[in-house]
Amino acid sequence: MALKKAFKRFTTPVSELDRDRLRDFCSKVDGVTCISDCQPRAEVTVVGEITNVRIVPRPDGSPWLEATVKDGTGSLEVMWTGRTHIAGVVAGRRLIVSGRGSPKGRGGRLLVTNPRYQLLA
Repeated sequence: MALKKAFKRFTTPVSELDRDRLRDFCSKVDGVTCISDCQPRAEVTVVGEITNVRIVPRPDGSPWLEATVKDGTGSLEVMWTGRTHIAGVVAGRRLIVSGRGSPKGRGGRLLVTNPRYQLLA
């Protein structure tokens, strides 16, 4: 049995192993929903890992900080208006995000604007 697991680990792409590890971590957190199960216009609480952070310039001069959060089942966009930096919000960091989802994210992803969040260790 151990040989079968080791063989699978060596033949499976790293990205798939990372996704499985993240999905396992997220499933152990109580009171959260999988990103794939989140519906637009509903209050959501998800846990995941930040994979991308960028500053979105706005024509009115007030930039937005945008992050992509993945949990192994899907991804969503998180946006803080009027911010260019939030301490601890960096790629690779895990967090819990709560807010109302909107179907207006890049690539048709769910977008949560100005969410409540908790950084995880």
